[in-house]
Amino acid sequence: MGPRSPPVTAHYTTSTTASLKIMCHFWANVWVFFHAYLLLQSAEGVTHSDDVNGLLALQDAWNAYGMLQWSGNDPCGSNWSHIACDNHNPQRVIIISVSGLGLSGTLPDDIGFLTGLQSLDMSHNKLRGQLSSQLGRLVNLVILKLESNEFTGTIPPALGQLRNVQYIYLTDNMLQGPIPHEIGLLRNLYWLDLANNHLQGELPYSSDGKNKLNVGLDNLTTTKHFHFNNNSLEGPIPSSICHQNMQLIHMLFDSNQMSGNIPDAIGDCLNLTVLKIDHNHFSGEIPTTLDRLVNLSELHLTANQLTGVLPDLSNLNKLNILAVGDNQFTPSEIPAWLTSLRSLTDLQMQKTNLLGSIPESLFELPTITAVNLDNNILNGTLDLSTSASSLLTLSLINNRIDSTSLGKFNQELNLQGNPVCNTSALVNSQVCNPDRIVPPISYQTNNSRCSNPCTGNFVPSPLDCSCVVPYKCHFTYRAPYFTTLSDSRHLKVFVDALAKGLNMSDGQIMIPEAFFNSRNQLFITAWLFPSESSHWSPDDIVSISGEAGSIYPSMYGPPMFQADPYDFQSNARRAGLSTGAKVGIGLGAAILALIIFGVCAFALIQKRQADQAKSLSEPASGGSRKSDSGNAPKLKGARWFSFIELKKATNNFSDSNEIGAGGYGKVYKGELPNKDKVAIKRSNRLSMQGAMEFKNEIELLSRVHHRNLVSLVGFCIDQGEQMLVYEFIENGSLRDALTGVNGIKLDWHRRLLIALGAARGLAYLHELANPPIIHRDVKSSNILLDVNLDAKVADFGLSKLAPDAGKTHVTTQVKGTVGYLDPEYYLTEQLTEKSDVYSYGVVLLELLTSRQPIEFGKYIVREAKHLLDRGGMTAFRTILDTRLQSENTMELQRLLRVAIQCVEECAVNRPTMSEVVKELEEFIAHESGVGSLALSSKTYERELNKNKRRFSDSDWVCSSKDSSCNSSFHYAENATAKKNVL
Repeated sequence: MGPRSPPVTAHYTTSTTASLKIMCHFWANVWVFFHAYLLLQSAEGVTHSDDVNGLLALQDAWNAYGMLQWSGNDPCGSNWSHIACDNHNPQRVIIISVSGLGLSGTLPDDIGFLTGLQSLDMSHNKLRGQLSSQLGRLVNLVILKLESNEFTGTIPPALGQLRNVQYIYLTDNMLQGPIPHEIGLLRNLYWLDLANNHLQGELPYSSDGKNKLNVGLDNLTTTKHFHFNNNSLEGPIPSSICHQNMQLIHMLFDSNQMSGNIPDAIGDCLNLTVLKIDHNHFSGEIPTTLDRLVNLSELHLTANQLTGVLPDLSNLNKLNILAVGDNQFTPSEIPAWLTSLRSLTDLQMQKTNLLGSIPESLFELPTITAVNLDNNILNGTLDLSTSASSLLTLSLINNRIDSTSLGKFNQELNLQGNPVCNTSALVNSQVCNPDRIVPPISYQTNNSRCSNPCTGNFVPSPLDCSCVVPYKCHFTYRAPYFTTLSDSRHLKVFVDALAKGLNMSDGQIMIPEAFFNSRNQLFITAWLFPSESSHWSPDDIVSISGEAGSIYPSMYGPPMFQADPYDFQSNARRAGLSTGAKVGIGLGAAILALIIFGVCAFALIQKRQADQAKSLSEPASGGSRKSDSGNAPKLKGARWFSFIELKKATNNFSDSNEIGAGGYGKVYKGELPNKDKVAIKRSNRLSMQGAMEFKNEIELLSRVHHRNLVSLVGFCIDQGEQMLVYEFIENGSLRDALTGVNGIKLDWHRRLLIALGAARGLAYLHELANPPIIHRDVKSSNILLDVNLDAKVADFGLSKLAPDAGKTHVTTQVKGTVGYLDPEYYLTEQLTEKSDVYSYGVVLLELLTSRQPIEFGKYIVREAKHLLDRGGMTAFRTILDTRLQSENTMELQRLLRVAIQCVEECAVNRPTMSEVVKELEEFIAHESGVGSLALSSKTYERELNKNKRRFSDSDWVCSSKDSSCNSSFHYAENATAKKNVL
């Protein structure tokens, strides 16, 4: 035997000299690393230099150093606030969103450096000066939002160079001059909002002889919204604006100086849902061609100089608002055809020379809410004994009514100035002596108990009386369906809608002022209170500013939204630390962190070397133990949880916390220490991935952020476990709702919104996630419903990175769920995004029928197609959910058409998810009669979808000439698949 080696552990416990050498060597390396880091920080960043220059110039022009804190030369790599970048090299800034930050200053020409921009949102600030012509260099721009500022001057013709732009919002500024003809070059434009400015001149059209380009508004055949109201525009409505290729749904020309006859050609704008040309100087008779606008929900002709008689509009069976008051019509009786408008909610025919008696049937319309017949020559008896329960307000000021039969009617009635008010029974009654002045009122959470004083911009919070800074928002509704605030239910509806849309409690919303002006426009000021701190964050303000204007109850109609600049600075002042103190604290914290890091790293080195020495002195154990996690994943917004944390959150993974199970393992409901609820997906031993594969999945999921996707909160790689932690979705799955398991009842409109939400989530995965993702297991049980019943697509555990454009991915194992599985993917094992489209189409059929994909041995796709082939929609109604039998056949058929297109056996004939999104958005906007969903077009990803596909009747079945569509695929009666379907 040779001499014994000394115990290796003694070397590390007694050799101080060796330890000091290691410590010195370590700190030398740290010093070198620190200097290298500083050098890297000062080197050229990954962001394109033009974008760096452009952003810094904007910050300088706005004097917003404290607000934006943009510094350095790498905005993308340094995660500057309020911007987003692409993944090119060098990176380009593609989004700037600084809405509602209280910025002041001008828009410099340096904006032209940012040629990669796709979305520019500077709305709701105090920016002034002229719009730079350099905006025309932003040729990739899709969204331009500059509304609610103080811009002056003219609209630059250079905007005509933005050939990709889809949304232009310049409303609520002080712009002057004409609308430039060059706007007609924007062939992809969807929304053009120029309202609330001082624009002058006539509307430009291609053949007006005033431009060499021969372009104008009539060239914008893809545009759905012309919002030009509240300007000083002159001249007639050009006949060419309404040719049959136009797709306009909103024509808002009200409150201008326009004149001339209303052209007959306006009847060719067949898609119009809102026509507002009131408060102008139009003359002549109303064209009879308006009767062709069968999609119209609002018709506003008030306060013009129109003559003749009101033409028969009985075909407009979707009309909600008919406002034709204050014109010079020929004296006539109330038209009999009015009583056929079964969707009418608001009738305004004041000062229209009406005479004769009022038909009882007018007040029996099922949805009628408000009727204004002031200043006419109506006489006889007012009979309200059979009026609809929906009628809330009736005004008959200055007519010749001499008697009444009110029955049980107890809503707002005004008979002032009628002979009946001279009778003893009514002379002192409320109906003859109404309080005509409606003072500003306050509908708010009770905070009278708050006696503590607050200074400056701080206000006692209705929630807990703490001093906070609310966000002060102002809403202007041009034509709500009601004309009085005497019924507080109207404001309650507003508060509830705003709270739901912004995900707040109604206790966070206070209304200090609400009133109607002399033109029946409703003004509401709402204060929004933060709940978790004294201030809203800049991100909160941007989010609220982007969403608030698109949230409104149907009885209000779309608003004009403004907000006061938010006081972020008081938050910094309240902190009470000087800049020097903050720098000192930051530097001290950095040094302390570096020291702690050094000590920990040194201890780790010691431990690893001791472990290695120990392994030399002990017998081999059959292989080394690898790290659980491999390299640390690169995360965006997800955190690491320890096994102990999740064990505690789930009560030791108790059965009572289990909310789901599958081949991968079980899902548990958990509660974190901060009371946040989460869903924890715990893999079983058989389904565990390799460390690198699991790390890659975490990185992928952490990059996916969308309001219609379930968010990854974090993960656990600890003690041999692999767990994913997701946000907890309160109302379970769509499958549960359709079967009634969770007690939720889904009406027709809610089902449409769920379909749209799920489509948006999938479109994001396919087209805007980086890299794109194919879900591979879309089904109703993977579509969850949050507290607002909004859809969130869940479970990306089977997700697959999408192949390059135009390519397919050949899989070694078909994955998915029987009943939802794409037949082409099943047969060829070639995976594309269209596989998800097929599964989504099955979900749409579930929404229509409430049946499972395979039920009682029948496959829903095959059965639906068979019924449609046999007897069309009438035959399909035999499997339609009984709760939908009373819905409009055309609306049901439109959603069914989308579903059938999605489940085409041949993938090439299926739409993309972005095409589905656009179709559903238009459908829902049409169904609800407002443009709310286009405004909800505030989410950037939806507005980037630039598709042209339409779902025509001919698209219902796959072409028999396409041999690639012929497939023998079908689900057997016992639903047994021939391949291993996971």
